[in-house]
Amino acid sequence: MIGYAAMAQQDPQFTQYMFNRMFDNPGYTGANKALCATVIGRQQWSGFDGAPNTYGVTVDYALGAQKNHGVGINLMFDQLGFETTNAYRANYAFHLPLMGGQADLGIGINIGAISKTVGPTGSSSWLATQTWQNDPSIPPLLKKTTYDAGLGVYFSTQKLYFGISSTHLAANTIDNGTAQVTPPPPAVQTVPHKMIYALARHYFVMGGYDWDIDGSREWILRPSFLVKSDASITQFDLNVNMLMKERVWAGVSYRMQDAIAPIIGYQQPFTTKYGESWLKIGLSYDVTTSALKSYNNGTYEAVLNYCHPLGIKPKIEGHEDVRNFF
Repeated sequence: MIGYAAMAQQDPQFTQYMFNRMFDNPGYTGANKALCATVIGRQQWSGFDGAPNTYGVTVDYALGAQKNHGVGINLMFDQLGFETTNAYRANYAFHLPLMGGQADLGIGINIGAISKTVGPTGSSSWLATQTWQNDPSIPPLLKKTTYDAGLGVYFSTQKLYFGISSTHLAANTIDNGTAQVTPPPPAVQTVPHKMIYALARHYFVMGGYDWDIDGSREWILRPSFLVKSDASITQFDLNVNMLMKERVWAGVSYRMQDAIAPIIGYQQPFTTKYGESWLKIGLSYDVTTSALKSYNNGTYEAVLNYCHPLGIKPKIEGHEDVRNFF
């Protein structure tokens, strides 16, 4: 009956975060020394009207003779009820070789824009009233764009990785000025209403390890974790996957006080003149463990990743004698 304020997470969450590390950490950009593209889609809390739907696209590329410069783009499209968020970021990372080239330290930044729309868009069949604009306690449509930036450090070896990053470093606020809202009859006065959306800094800590169980890479156990915080609330994701014969993986994730999620996936190599490229596809299904479990049908998520190795094209020489050209 009476409401004062509500606060919640702003950045979307992904169950298959281990295949989408550049989304949270710009230091990962170019870490694969390849041209890589990842598309991930998530339908959260299926069965809820206005439930979160999130899509992310990342593309990164390694530059330089030593492939120690990573550049990329990071796109995000998220809709949750009244709220739509689109983010567009350009990434750069410098990779410093450590331990005689056995390890890599990526230091990265991203700079871009974040666009926020608050108010009904598209279908509003789930709204309690179709005349919500007549309620002076509900602000009018907010639609604005502001700049955004992030920073990350990512350390990796052949077997392990660890990263620390932060998003929304500027912690900007988005507002609609002081909008004039006219309530329905019998009230006739115009009520000024200021809506403020404050972007909070988010912090991420990630890590993982590849354990070659029998030394032949036939069975690789891959535990990993992701810690997410806005300095007010902190959430932990824990995962373990088993990669079998470098083709199929299966595992499970646990998000504290939220969900348990089985994960399956498959990867296929393709031989090129520069080495092997990889196509990966992963699927997960979150089984809700919180009090929301009685009101939704779970969460579906799919990820598609492709990496193409980089190299120098072989030199092609020509000769006047056609018998000797190649």
